[in-house]
This record gives sequence, C-alpha cells and structure tokens, in this order.
Amino acid sequence: MNKNKPMKTRPAPVANWVDLKTLYDDPFPIYERLRREGGVHWVPSVNRYLITSYDAVITTEHDQETYSANETDSLQIRAMGHSMLRRDDPEHYRERRQWQSVFKPNAVKNVWTQTFHEKGREQLARFIDKGPGADLIWDFSAPFVAECLRSLLGLYNASAEDLQRWSQTLIDATGNYGDDPDVWAAGKRSFDEVDVALDEMLEWHLHNRDHSLLSSLLSSPEDQMPLEKIRANIKMSIGGGLNEPRDALGVAAWAMLTHPDQRRAVERDPSLWSTVFDETIRWVAPIGLYSRQTTKRTVLAGVELPEGARLGICILSANRDESIWDRADKFDIYREVKPHLAFSKGTHVCLGARAARAEVAEVALPLLFDHLKGLDLHPDRDPTIGGWVFRGMLSLPVTWRDVKPLAKGHVPVSTGGPTPSAAEAEATPHVAIVGSGPAGCFTAKEVQRRMPGAHIDLFDRLPVPYGLLRYGVAGDHQGTKAVSRQFDRLFDALNVRFIGNTTIGEQVSFDALRKNYDAVVLASGVRADRPLEIPGNLLAGVVGAGSITRRLNGHPDETETPTLGRRVAILGQGNVAIDVLRLLSIRAAELEGSDIDDAVHGKLTREINTLHIIGRSSAEKARFDPVMIRELGGFSGIRHRLHGVDLDSVPEGKDARLDALRTLPGADSVDLEGEPRMMVEWWFETVPERIDGQAQVEGITLRHGGETVALALDSVITAIGFVPDPEDAISHTLAEYPAASETGRVEAGLYLAGWLRRGARGTIPDQRTDARALAGVIGADIAAGEVHCTRQGLSPHEEATDIDGWRRIDHLERTQTSPGRVRTKLATLEALLASARDESLVVERAAHLNTGDGDSLGNLAVSILFGTESGNAELVAEELEQALDGRCAVDVADLGDVDPHSLDPTRFYLIVCSTYGDGQVPGGAQDFYATLRDDAPDLSGVRFASMGLGDSSYARTYSRGGELLTEALLACGATRIGEFGRHDASGSLAASEVALDWAEGVLNLVASEEPSP
Repeated sequence: MNKNKPMKTRPAPVANWVDLKTLYDDPFPIYERLRREGGVHWVPSVNRYLITSYDAVITTEHDQETYSANETDSLQIRAMGHSMLRRDDPEHYRERRQWQSVFKPNAVKNVWTQTFHEKGREQLARFIDKGPGADLIWDFSAPFVAECLRSLLGLYNASAEDLQRWSQTLIDATGNYGDDPDVWAAGKRSFDEVDVALDEMLEWHLHNRDHSLLSSLLSSPEDQMPLEKIRANIKMSIGGGLNEPRDALGVAAWAMLTHPDQRRAVERDPSLWSTVFDETIRWVAPIGLYSRQTTKRTVLAGVELPEGARLGICILSANRDESIWDRADKFDIYREVKPHLAFSKGTHVCLGARAARAEVAEVALPLLFDHLKGLDLHPDRDPTIGGWVFRGMLSLPVTWRDVKPLAKGHVPVSTGGPTPSAAEAEATPHVAIVGSGPAGCFTAKEVQRRMPGAHIDLFDRLPVPYGLLRYGVAGDHQGTKAVSRQFDRLFDALNVRFIGNTTIGEQVSFDALRKNYDAVVLASGVRADRPLEIPGNLLAGVVGAGSITRRLNGHPDETETPTLGRRVAILGQGNVAIDVLRLLSIRAAELEGSDIDDAVHGKLTREINTLHIIGRSSAEKARFDPVMIRELGGFSGIRHRLHGVDLDSVPEGKDARLDALRTLPGADSVDLEGEPRMMVEWWFETVPERIDGQAQVEGITLRHGGETVALALDSVITAIGFVPDPEDAISHTLAEYPAASETGRVEAGLYLAGWLRRGARGTIPDQRTDARALAGVIGADIAAGEVHCTRQGLSPHEEATDIDGWRRIDHLERTQTSPGRVRTKLATLEALLASARDESLVVERAAHLNTGDGDSLGNLAVSILFGTESGNAELVAEELEQALDGRCAVDVADLGDVDPHSLDPTRFYLIVCSTYGDGQVPGGAQDFYATLRDDAPDLSGVRFASMGLGDSSYARTYSRGGELLTEALLACGATRIGEFGRHDASGSLAASEVALDWAEGVLNLVASEEPSP
C-alpha cells in the first residue's frame, strides 16, 4: 500500500508535422500542441527530441549527469568552439569561476551600471538625432548593447558594428538546424575575425589593466585559462551578451507600446521596470532553445529516451506552460510571480543575468520612456518579430512627440530600491492602515520610506500590535517573531501612531476612515479557519488550527483550551499543519526560550499518544517546508510511519521533501531507541470522506490507495487554510466594492494588503515584497493627482491604546515571565487594557527599544562566512559587512578559506550559502562541509545563524546548500540562533534586502543575551 505505482512509459511520439519555417515565424501554436501531447517528442525536421513542458525542462536542468551539456557534434561547438556552456561540472565550474568576477553583483552594481548609463545616454542622443521613424532595434537597442558589451569584455579594438555582425552570424550558426552552408560560411568569417581581435587585445591588457573581462582573465597567471578556452568563451559571450539583452529590450519596448494600461502604471511607478523585464523574458524568452544529450537510457515525462539522445530544450515553450501560468500567452506585469526559465537553471544559470537586467531594466527602458515623450509605434510601418532558437524583434519603427533633454555629467546610480518621484517625496498624505500585523507594518515602513512626510495611523482591534507575529507564528520559533523588534522603531517617528483597541465598524466607522484619510489600506488579514466540507464537520471535537495556535500564543479571543484526547488527526500538510503537529508533539522541556503557556500546552498534549497528519498531495508535492520536517526528527520519543510514499523511488539527494522524511525516526533507516511515547502517522495522497461519530468525534473515514481506511479518533484539527470572517465589518464593506486589482488597488485612496489582498498564502518576507509594491501604487496615485493630500486624520477615541501602552505590556510580560520563557503573555483583554493604562509602569525609550538599524551591538564580534558559486552570497556578505560596520567588530571570509576547527566561540557567525547544482553546497564551501561531515570537530559553544540562497523553481533542492551546512554544524555541537533565513531568486526582492532583515532579527536576539560592555 505504501509503494507508488510505477510510471507508465511510452516511445517518443513523432511530430513529423513540425516545419522550420513555421517555427521561425510563430512557434507558439506548435509548442502549445506539443505540450498538450505530453511535452517530449521526436521532431524529424530538427533531428532531435524537443522538450516543451515546464516540468520536463526543469528535470533536465536539475540533472546534468543524465542530461549533459557536452553534446556530441554540437552546433554551438562547431560555431564558437567548446565553451563552458557545452561542458558539465567539474570542467564547467572551473571555467565559470574564472569568468564570473566581472559579472558578480557588486561589480555590476558598482562598476558596470554607471557604464551602461553613459552608453545609454550616448546612444539615445544618436537615436534622437535620427528623428521619428527610427528603428528602435537597429538604431538604439543593438548599438547600445554592443557598446556595453565592448566595455564589459575589453574588446576595445572592435567597433559596435563588428560586435553586432559577429554576434548575429555566430548565433545564426549555433541555430543552423537546417544546415545552410551560407550560414556556416558567415559564422566562420566571424569566428576568425574574433580570434584576430582577441589576440591583439590580450597583448594590450597585459600592460593596461582595467575592470574588463580580458583584464580579469590575465590577473591570475598561475591559474590562467588556456587560450583556446578563452577564444571559445569570448565568442559565447559575444553571442549571448549581445543578442539576449538586445532582444529583451526590444520585446519589452514592444510590450509597453502595445499594452497602454500597463505602460501607464510603469511610467507612474518606475520601480516596475524590473517586473517588466522579467515578464518580458518569460513571455518571449530571448534564448528559445538550447541543446542537451542523454548520457544513458532514461525516461522523461513518461517518454523513453535512448542513450545519446539529442534534445532541444525549448525555453520559449516552457515559459508559456499553461499548467504553471494562467493566460500564459498574455503579457501581464501583474501576474503572480513564478520562476521563469529564461536565464536557465542549475549549473548553467546565466552568468550575465544581472548585467542584462541592469542594461535593460535599470538603464535603457527608463531612458527611452522618460525622455521620448509620446513614444509610439510608427503608424505606417508594422513591427516584425521572428525566431525560435533565438527570438526577438526584427524591426520596431517608432515615433515620438517631444524630447526631454538628457542630463549632462555623471549620472547617480541607485544602490537599492525604487526611487520615489519628486511629487511623492514632497507629499504629506494622512494614511490609515487597518491592521498592525506584518502586512500593515511593512506597508507603513514602505510608505514612510517613499513619502517621508506622510502621517500614518495603524489601527488594530486589539490593544497590542503585530498581529500574526504575536499570535500566529509558532511561539517556539522566536527567531521568526524577532522581526517585530524592527517594527518597534517604526513608532518612534512623530508622524506614525498606533491606535489599538479600535474595531472598524464599532469605535470608528469605515466611512469615517474614508472621509478623514487621504488613503486607507486594509491589512486586517483573514483569520477564520476554512470550513471542512465533509459530513461530520460540525461534530464536537472538530477544531480549527487557527484556534489552536491562537490559544497557544495567548490570544485574548481564545479563552478555552479544548481537550483533544489520545488520538488526534490533523487535516492538511502545509506549514500551519506542521506547526500544529510540532507543538502537539514537542515536550515542555524542549520549549525553553519560547513564549508558549505551559498550562495551555500541557492540557492540549497531556493525553495524546497518536497523531495522524493527512494530506491529499503526494509527499513530493506536499506544501510543507522540509526544514520543519527535519526539526521534527530531533524530538525525543516519537516514532513516525509513512503511508502512501515510497522513499526508495527517488535516490537520496534528489528531493528535499523525501530527504526530510527520511530523517524521521521509524520512517526509513533511522530508528528510535526504546519505546515511543507518541506515534505520528503520515498519510499522503489521502482524501477524508467523512468524520464519524454521533455528537462527538469518534473516527474518520479516508480514501487512500483506492481503498477505504477507518481511523479511530478523539478529535480532528483542520489546517486547510483561512478565510475572511463573514461577520467582520470590513468583509461586509468590501462586498460593496469592485474586486481589487492585482496591485491591491480597489480605487484611488482605497487599497488592500497582505492576506486580505492575496488570500491566506505567502510568508512574512512576501508581505514586505507586496508592501513595497503597494507603497508604489499609493505614491503613483498621489503623483498623478488621483489622491489629494488634504485630509487631517482622526483623533483616537477615549478607549484607544497607543504605542506607550504596548510598551508597558511588553515590559510587564518580559519582566514577569516564567522560568525558561522569554515572556508570559497577558491572555485576557482586561489584563492587556489594565497594563496598557497603568502609568506606574514607566518604560523609558532606551528600555523598550531593541537593537535595530544603526544601533550599537555592544561588544558583539561577528564573522560573516559565505559560500557561493555565482557571486550572490558574496555580495550579500559584503553588504551585511557594510551594514554592521561601526556597530560591532565584523569581518568577512569565504568558507573555502575557513577551517571548521578554527571557529571561535567568542564570535558569532552569520553564514550565507547558495545552493548549487542538484542540492549541493557550492564548490568553494565543499571542503568546509566535508570536514564537518567527516571529521566532526567539537563545536560546542560556537553560535551561528544560517541563510540559504536559492530558487523556488528548484522544488526539490531550494536553499538546500545552506540547509546541509546548518545540519552539519548542528551535528558537531554548534548552536543555531534564530530561524533559517531564505532568499528566493525567482522573487522580486533583492537578496541583500532579505538578508539585512534576517540578520537584524538574529542579531537582536544575540545582542540581548550579550553582557553589557
């Protein structure tokens, strides 16, 4: 019953109806049909298998051992030489490491973006001189990108025209699936011309060093790349480094000119240019196809592939897979962010991605649309687009009405975050935010940052702020709650107020908010447990997960502790369900350092001996965080049993969720010493059909593996999501308005944030991402004159609590806490209000403020250790160092240069590590990791925090590199402080921003434990 059914396989279907001309003109109808028919086909006209579905493409990206880049008789090798793109690790890694210094994030930010601005202004001036009717591709985009590439590479003896010719002919040869001899001849001429130019410039760079790639390659003579490899990789860089940003820029401009509503939104909020860039390369991926070759017989998407099969990985198709994106054929900057494949994934993720983003999104697009007033398509000359191996605009004639003069001299380059308009910077709106949880507080911070003169009132129906951070996040995960300490600083500003104990619809009407505030943001969340729609759902003993977590967190609305009995089922397998599972299975002694109420926890868990956790999804697709599962594996006295999953079906290291389940005692090879105090039964691919009982829960009937299973139970906890409270006044009010747009805008002056906007999904960092975008929408409405800054806000009513009241409560809960707890919460509304109003509790600013941005960290000594492959973790480490400089003793080191035996217990370590390849630590950190794993040095007393950088499209290996290092450090006796931090490279927030928030929360915890200097 526990074994997965074997996958049915079939020979590859033959798509003999596909022709090259149609592919070139418009490949998308062909790709749609190929995806619909399975996603893996033999295509005679291309003489290879085309891989067209998102899932199949991702599979090839993650497994270079099976799907090799080093293809026999590769067109790219013939056209350009054997570059790193046609090598697998470790050869690929060695070449990439030498190539990557120029493309590191700090180099792009600190060196190349300024160069791009200079080249952009020069080329725009030439474009303007040509006058309306000029072609945006060949008169601006191509020469601009060529000049940028010329500087990046250091090929100063080549003209922009040379680079354009070389790039196009080499790219044409790489995609010469029709074996046209004229294409090969043109490519060979460019091949030889590049070699001549390169030889001359290598000699020049020996005596004239600068920031360029060629100078960088000559800077380490002892590890210098052989000339033949330099030649091949320079040609590869000329091809990809020109055509890709050129085509991304052209298609993005075309998209803006043909989607006027989205264009207006971007022109009002320039921070959206980066979103335009990502949606553009998802919509029309500049590299439409690249090749792979199988190293053995295998099965892909149910199709049998022989050893040596030549594959065409169709990114153009995968990026429009309807199973991933709704309306995938439409250009839509408001769509839900999901990881596209335009820059590849895995070991061959594009080195130049940051440079391309800077060229297009930070420089070229803002320049064009800011300076060419009335920019529009030419009325008499239609644009053209073509290609399938590479796809982009073939022509884009445009006109414009007027020209905004170009500034002279040095152009200041933004170092992070969107820049508000002058109108926003000068605005003084009165903004009401209903809800002071993460969504509300992040929105307040972003509005304050964007409009420093804004007056912001945060309303909450409770006397205390911070919402889910105080009452929803698990009390045993204090690191997650630490972000609230950053919000404390928000209320130090004279123009930001907390107005607690205020329910909208009772003490203050919704109409009063609208009449007295220029902008109203509703961020009150959704808190009602989603009802379970099966028979028996109303029996006594059916409890919502929200009520359980609120009770454990001391929420004043939850005053009764239910009796759960001995046998409990949790329906759902998301992170909320795992939170409940963890809190019901953890011993009281293991709650040291939390703010969980012992009496409540004891009553809930006293009788439990069996926990069933039931989900409809397979284990591979379950929505839990693997790190949370590994944490369960460390609890004492618990044995786990898995139903509906075969751990042997996937090799270890290939699926993070299955790997996490393997660590649970009893689930695989890990056993439990002695008799268990509790059994946890995991049911995957299982559908609850009814809850059994007369008046009280007595059991549950499930459908599992085609059979009916009956379990005896005493209670059922539903953890299947949250919905708005139907009795809430805000829900009633919103029912009278049109639905909010994707931006959260209901109408000018009324906006939604957080779960009220998107539903009950998204993490705390996601709320910050949304808050930044929403602040841009509000600012854009103000700048456009749709919101007028004329209103004065409301005075708090007599029974309202303020931030000083919260500080009294906070002080009392922290100072009168139980042993082993960080606070003992006041759990009734009466106690909270009495403490908030007790003026005998005098809390000075220095006492209530926790360490935050800019505050000294005392005598704390911090070492930031990074493990990186493409440079992102190194940039994060550098920016953390800059943020901490002057606040504590801080240094930075590459994990490749650190011996674990030398870790110093008197220092605190921030470890930032990327995930590489198929869930590995990056190459430079592998020796450090191997020493931890194999030598097991005694690291007792060493304290650290970990952050993993990854990409959520890697469902199996996301942030796994950082997780592996964390597990190895813990196994050696080191102590982790705070939560495991994560950055999703497929999201919209910069890694450094997420890392700074994470580090601030962690260091708050550490500094509070340090003795005063």
